[in-house]
Formats: sequence, C-alpha cells, structure tokens
Amino acid sequence: MQTRRNIFLWTLYDFANSVVSVVFFLYFSQWVVIDRGISDFRFNLTFTTAAVLLLFTAPLTGVLLDKFLRRITGLRYATLFTVIFYGLCALSAVYNRESDALIFFTLGFYSYLLSFTFYTPLINDIAPVERRGRISGFGIAANYLGQLIGLIIALPFSNKTFILFNAAPRAETLLPSVVIFSFLSLPMLLFFREPKRTPGKISLGAELKNTFQESKTLFIFPSVAFFLASYFLFNDAILTVINNFPIAVEQIWGVSDTTKTYIALGIITTSAIGGVFSGMLADRFGHKRTLMWILVGWLFIMPLIALLTNFTLFVISTILLGFWLGANWTVSRSVMSYVAPPGKHNLAFAYFGLAERASSFIGPIVWGLIVSNLVSMGSYRYRIATLAITGFILLGLFTFSHVRDDRKSHIAV
Repeated sequence: MQTRRNIFLWTLYDFANSVVSVVFFLYFSQWVVIDRGISDFRFNLTFTTAAVLLLFTAPLTGVLLDKFLRRITGLRYATLFTVIFYGLCALSAVYNRESDALIFFTLGFYSYLLSFTFYTPLINDIAPVERRGRISGFGIAANYLGQLIGLIIALPFSNKTFILFNAAPRAETLLPSVVIFSFLSLPMLLFFREPKRTPGKISLGAELKNTFQESKTLFIFPSVAFFLASYFLFNDAILTVINNFPIAVEQIWGVSDTTKTYIALGIITTSAIGGVFSGMLADRFGHKRTLMWILVGWLFIMPLIALLTNFTLFVISTILLGFWLGANWTVSRSVMSYVAPPGKHNLAFAYFGLAERASSFIGPIVWGLIVSNLVSMGSYRYRIATLAITGFILLGLFTFSHVRDDRKSHIAV
C-alpha cells in the first residue's frame, strides 16, 4: 500500500538493521579473533556458511511466500530469528563462550541476510515505478545514518564509559545494538500494511521446476550471466576485506577501538557521498564505463592500502576508499537494471540480490587460509591477504568487460 506511513516504516527498518550490523562488524570480529584467539579461518567460515545457507534457502522461501503468505510475514520471521541468534551470540560473548558465539553469529548473520529477500521487494508495494528511486534513496540515507548512530552508541561501551556485565569492552557493545534493533524494527513488523493476497495451492516440485526453467531462460542473455558472475567475484573481494577490516587494522596498526570508530565514521560519510555522485556520473558517461573505472580504481586503492606503512596516509586512503564503496553498490544496481531483459526484471534482481548478499563465499576461505597459515609473518600476512583478494577484482573486471555497453544498444543480448 502506497502510504506515507508504509514508507516511513520501511525506511525506519533500514535504519534499525544498520545499527546492529555495523556494531557486530566492528566489534564482534575483534572480540572473537583478537580477544579470544579464534583463528581467522574459523571466523571467515561463518560468512561462507551463511552464504551457502542463503543460496540454498532463499529461492525456496521466496516461492513459498509468493504462493501462501506475504513478504511482511517472511520479514517478521527472519527478523525474529536475527534478534534471537544475535542476542544469544551477544550473551555468549559476555560469558566468554567463543565457540557458541561463532555458531550463533553464523545463524544470526544468515537470518539477517535472509531478511533482505523479503524487505527489499516491499518497495514495489509502497511506491510507484516513478518514485522507487527516490524511496530507495531514503532507505540508503537511513542505512548510513543508522551506521553512524550505531557506532556512536557503541563507543561508550567499547571505551568502558558504560559497563553492563563487567565483561570485555568489545563484548559489551553487542547486546545494546541487538536491543535497539529489536525495538526499532517493531513498528515495521507490527504496523506495516501489505496488500492482501489470496493464498494459492502450490506444488513445490512444479514451482521449483518452473523457477529453474525461468532461470535458464534468463541466463540465455550473455550480459546477464557475465554481469552476475563479475559482480559475484568483485563483490566477494570487497566484502571479504570489509568483514576483516577491523581485525587487520588492529593487527597491523594496533590502534584503539575509538580510533577505528572514527575511521569507520569517515568511511560511512564518504560512502554516502560516493553513492550520490557516482549515480550522476553513470547517467552522464554511461553505466558500464563508470563501473569499469570504479573497478580499475579498486585495483589501485586495495594494494595501496595493503602496502602503506605510514598511518596518516593509511587513514586518508581508507576514508577515500569509502567513495568507491558507495559508488560500487550504486552503479552495480543501475547496471543490473539495463542488462535485465524485458519482462524478467524481477527475476534478474532476485539473482542480483542473492549475489549481493551471498557473495562472501570464496574470498573468506582464501583470506582465512592465508592469514591462518602465515602466522610466522606477523601482521604482514594481512597485507598479503589483501593483495591476494585483489585478484578477484581483476577477474571480475575481465568478466565485466564482456557485458554490453549501455551507450551503444538498449536491446538485451
């Protein structure tokens, strides 16, 4: 239903989930690897495991919801499990039960990823086609604002200004973020109104077969296949570096969590700016050309950050990296929009969303193996891992070069 209330609730939910995601991103990784001594490989397996679970379950849950229930129903369950598992993870961290915390984090992260397969398509119900870009922009703005607020809220717990459980400071940050997420997500889950649909009968086998046939038809279009493969590769590299960023900064530079928080705030700010301006550049110079230059930029900035030995230059380069982060996700979505063949946009974006959320697949394994097997090299192993992961971006760039140019033809081939 296209109401102002629904738009507000949808935007508020994006704000809420970003609070918990940014706190777990910055503090849980450091607590489990640095404070509790879990290997980088075991930690990175959590992302691969969650990605595999999502790949196998998201299409099935989507089929079932389309036939029986509404998207908001799926979002309610996914959010409930996110709160439960992240909450159990936070409590396990407080009581120094790192193995339990890893299991609950994996399940919580999977539930968090799954929630977006229900949340994102709801924009089709709250906004007409001509306003979806603007409403999506509201969501992105709320997401960045939520990350900023999440980091600010967690800061007094990480520097021991506030103490709840007399536990490790990084462990103290987690449960407050879960509580805030659960509280702020309630309005969406309770009051959002989705158009009613009449439940239909379903043959699960027939629906899966139909989905498989439709997917085969979609991937007949070379640009779709090349772009999704490319996106999976370079996004895998980017997400792997992001997920391990707090650990790498700690191991290489040994700076405080307060300093890391300020760096993260800088990255979030430049990401928001990069997302806005990259869309303008893509409209003017072409979406494929713009994304090509973004990927080339990654090939320079990733090794630069890995090799810098001056902390001031590192901070400047890392904050500049935020421009590439925002640009990467903004222009990738616009590329998917023009390569998707007529009549198959929903299916194409379903696979794009799956690739976007589940692409932390191979990269975490490569990163974990390098870092865990080169312990004798000290902090240099994180620099080597970053350089190795850059290879995925190079492969993604090569694959993306086979995608048709939006400036030359508007016919899907």
